[in-house]
Amino acid sequence: MESREQRAFNVTWLFPVLSLLRSHTGRIHRAVIYKSRMVSVSVECVLRCAALNGESPVWSFAKARLFWVDVKGAALHLFDPATGTDECWQMPAWIGCCAPSARGALVALRTGIFELDCPTGSLEPVAPPPYDCRRFAFNDGHCDRQGRFFVGPMYSPLDSRDEPGIDRQRAPLWRYDGDGEWEPVSPPVRISNGLAFSPDGRTLYHSDTAQKTIWACEYDPETASVGERRVFARIDEGGDIGGPDGACVDWDGFYTCAVFGAGCLLRFDPNGRLERRLAMPAQYVTMPAFGGVDSKTLFVTSASFPLDADERRRRPLEGALFALEAPVPGLVPSPYVPPTPRSTA
Repeated sequence: MESREQRAFNVTWLFPVLSLLRSHTGRIHRAVIYKSRMVSVSVECVLRCAALNGESPVWSFAKARLFWVDVKGAALHLFDPATGTDECWQMPAWIGCCAPSARGALVALRTGIFELDCPTGSLEPVAPPPYDCRRFAFNDGHCDRQGRFFVGPMYSPLDSRDEPGIDRQRAPLWRYDGDGEWEPVSPPVRISNGLAFSPDGRTLYHSDTAQKTIWACEYDPETASVGERRVFARIDEGGDIGGPDGACVDWDGFYTCAVFGAGCLLRFDPNGRLERRLAMPAQYVTMPAFGGVDSKTLFVTSASFPLDADERRRRPLEGALFALEAPVPGLVPSPYVPPTPRSTA
């Protein structure tokens, strides 16, 4: 695994009119409505790691480093941007996401959620999953401002012949309530993604990559109840396997999401209007996250699993970790706080 890439890539934020966008492969995918004031930014490859499915970057202020996962590589990573070093813990199953915790990190494996003690590498079981492990795995997850953990599913059957029908290929976003109890908080989705919260903590964002849709829901931070959802944005990009992926929110309440398969980040204002687009050096970007001591760096993970071995050799930046200066600082991520045990009285 190589450390920091020495050259950066000059790319452009594009603001909402009409232009044909060409991907890094040279193919024109579709006509899109972008143009106008162009702001050049530098995207740096900070870790060329060829991750199969890099995901869930989250900054740990306690460690001043970035956690991220390789879902299909079944590994949790901890990247130090100051030195370019990357520490890795192999997991016993696919890992969908992580969150900083008092002991190190909460990790959502296909087989349940666990807490990792970073110095020893030991895993302590927290709760079994609320789904059939033969059909689903955990995917995108995040903590609200109070440290409650939310995580959604990905339909990924162990048996490729599994065809249970569309209703059984979907499951809801869940909130972990402690004592092994899970509360569903959304209608069923197939590939849960895009989980984020507004600066005031009163809007929950959530997407389904398969439906190419991002929703916004009213959220009560006191009770953790989720209200009716409304369509926030639809993203008709990324081809058959792509669409809106992981996301984050900045101080101004703007929502930035990766578009898997389209090689870009999209930034929306709080009303769901596209404000700008950033072309990325990799086609399969997966999730942005704010980090650094001032939360002004945007780290972006990516994947290489859609490519065969020859394509991976020709496109070594697929699966890399990138960094760029964000237009606005991001929100401080909240670490996981174990739910208060329920009274037995």
